Amino acid sequence: MIRCLFYIGILPSLFMAFFSQVAEAQVQVQMRPEKVGQGEAYLVTVSSSEPLKDVRGEWRGKTFSFYPDEDGRSYSAALGIDLEAEPGRYGLLLSMTDQKGHVNQAVFGFEVLKREFPVQRLTLPKEMVTLSSKNLARVRRESEIVRGIWQSGVKEKLWLRGFVVPLEGEVISGFGLRRILNDKPRSAHTGVDLRARAETPVHASSDGVVAFTGEHFFSGKCVYLDHGMEIFTMYFHLSEIRVSRGQQVDLGQVIGTVGNTGRATGPHLHWGVRIGASRVDPFSLVRLFQ
Repeated sequence: MIRCLFYIGILPSLFMAFFSQVAEAQVQVQMRPEKVGQGEAYLVTVSSSEPLKDVRGEWRGKTFSFYPDEDGRSYSAALGIDLEAEPGRYGLLLSMTDQKGHVNQAVFGFEVLKREFPVQRLTLPKEMVTLSSKNLARVRRESEIVRGIWQSGVKEKLWLRGFVVPLEGEVISGFGLRRILNDKPRSAHTGVDLRARAETPVHASSDGVVAFTGEHFFSGKCVYLDHGMEIFTMYFHLSEIRVSRGQQVDLGQVIGTVGNTGRATGPHLHWGVRIGASRVDPFSLVRLFQ
């Protein structure tokens, strides 16, 4: 844990106003883990000696909400750093509302560290790399569907018991892997590929609601789970889907089975996580709540 770092030079009047209006309430901001890198999840917790009515944050032009913790005197938000984010120092603007309705602001400073990602070369059938006009049109339609998933997420916190890995399996392609397909550079791998036999049960990483099920060109048969507060998990290349859109699911519930659908070279599970607009390493989200 690290204590709050306020940029007093940036917002001196707001910083002083906060402590004068909250009637001697003491506020502390903590971040876990203490160091966060590209493509990693992190947790910010705002604690106050006096109850707060609401806490919100803003980072890189996007506003997000904090959820109240069980102690009644702290608020938390699980956030993510996109794997393509520029390393360096950032400021997270916090807006805290006390019981009288006073809104006070301060800036919490943190650093994003650079991560080194491996490179992988793959050879695939030409039609799976260089898309036909028909397949390209399909991929574009499916991309629009996925964008709609992010925009229609549940605003409340749905997960209750943290997050788990959806199956036991060796990592065969790690997060952030820079892929070269048929000697052509492609976008980075935004999830984790887990080795497993065909028909192996795939479990929900946490409590949530099924945001989407379908079959896409790249993902094959897929399930998207919405865990609330802009946290989504994804499960690709399934052979069978055992849930339906809008269904409530519990941590550990079987949502499908491992397959080889979509663009895949063999049976495995592609497991992904998205927090807000950030593509993050799924294992970093699991570690966050351990």
